[in-house]
Amino acid sequence: MKIMPTRIGVPFLSRRRDNPSDSAALGSSPTRLSPLSHSLDEAAEGSSPAVLKKSSASPARTGFSRFSPHRSAGDVDATSGLYLATSRAAAIAATVTSTRPTVVQPRRPWRKLLYIKQEYPDDYVDDTFLMELQKNANVRMYDYSTVVIQTTVITQHLSSIMIFISVFINLYRGSLTGKTLVWCSSISTVLGFVFWDILNMYLRTPEQRIVRLNLIKGAMLFALLLFGLSPILRTLTEDTSRDTIWAMTVIFFGVNLAFHDYSTGNLTNIRFPGSVSLNAAVLASVLLASQLNNNLSVFAFLSFALKWFALFPIFRRYLKRISDAASMATTMVLALMATALFMYINKAVALLHIFSSLFITFVCPLWLIWVQRYKNEIHGPWDEARPIVHRYFH
Repeated sequence: MKIMPTRIGVPFLSRRRDNPSDSAALGSSPTRLSPLSHSLDEAAEGSSPAVLKKSSASPARTGFSRFSPHRSAGDVDATSGLYLATSRAAAIAATVTSTRPTVVQPRRPWRKLLYIKQEYPDDYVDDTFLMELQKNANVRMYDYSTVVIQTTVITQHLSSIMIFISVFINLYRGSLTGKTLVWCSSISTVLGFVFWDILNMYLRTPEQRIVRLNLIKGAMLFALLLFGLSPILRTLTEDTSRDTIWAMTVIFFGVNLAFHDYSTGNLTNIRFPGSVSLNAAVLASVLLASQLNNNLSVFAFLSFALKWFALFPIFRRYLKRISDAASMATTMVLALMATALFMYINKAVALLHIFSSLFITFVCPLWLIWVQRYKNEIHGPWDEARPIVHRYFH
């Protein structure tokens, strides 16, 4: 019998099995496969071509060459059937492995810590992020009467500036002499200290007495210095136009009004931003004093400016601290005095001062309380953490 060389492979075997004439030419009957082989064949039909290609390319590993002259056709068919069954079983195993569901392990719960590595991005937040949201937690609700009392300090300072300007205008026009201003300011200062001592008779301490003496010594030294510098200050702005001086004076008084210390806790010294306010008032006073005619008027005006802008605000803070009624009375006295002094200078300015004082004292508190309802202050976990420092004393 003549043995024809055969190619071992899945396509060749499938053609031999399906075509009986080819099997007869080789001298043997078609290979009959068992039911298990048929089931493997059916499963292999759904496998990927890559598996079949790999199966058809591996007959050289079975122990026989492509052309085996020493083997019969039956041996070749049996070996080919065994190899085909093995390749189909491998295809089924690959298919089962690929379709097996993957088990997903749950992630660890998220913690709000950035110094540890987690399976979440740095900007990740969980569902409980907005549970710590707080709205208007630190908002203070105001009472109308309380706000009115607190606004009196602004009205007092505005009225004091108007009184100071009216004193300069009277000095400039000659209605007021420097000698009269010196005596009036000195007597007012002494009466203020006496009134302060009477109110503070049961609360005064030795430390406060020392501060009071140091304050009086500093004021006297500064007054003597002003008296010596009065001729220089009077001719300081001879080459400057008056329009420029008036404009700069208005600017400096605006700075004084804006940066004035309106708190009631500072009774002994002048701190920032109150120092800016005092310096602006002194500069405005120097500019105005340079427009006066004689040295006595310059000295009287500058000494009055020192007492009015350095000492009198401390006295007003003291009245505000001890009694709200005293502060309200001081406000009314200053407002009426400023209005009366400006009635002989300019009635329009006097009326403007009255309306501005009423607006600041009574209308602005209503406005503040009305806009308070629209305030929306939020706090949450995005705010900066405040460390709690524990101190242990041994």
